[in-house]
Amino acid sequence: MVNLKQGAAIALAVAALTVSAPAFAINASTDGAYAYTSGSDHYASVKDTAKDGHPVKAQYSRNFPQDEVSTLWEKRGYGHTAKSGYGGKIWQIRACEYIDNWPDDCSAWDND
Repeated sequence: MVNLKQGAAIALAVAALTVSAPAFAINASTDGAYAYTSGSDHYASVKDTAKDGHPVKAQYSRNFPQDEVSTLWEKRGYGHTAKSGYGGKIWQIRACEYIDNWPDDCSAWDND
């Protein structure tokens, strides 16, 4: 039978293992944008990383293997980050910089 001290020690050990479990985010970047997941891959974020006046966006897909792509924009400028609402697990993401009258500068899709 487990006494109170042993029970507390076991509970503390389990809590320590839970807190220290690694979080594996999916991330991608270009010269002007950084896109990543958080919250066990249920949120997407995109950060503008260049002082160039170009808006940035993250494109991502949820709930593998669906092919529907969602877009998250950050238009406030350098240093700002936009975050999506909570949703199904994100399985791929890429970062893009929007450049007027030119193709978007996008990273490769990341799904690690």
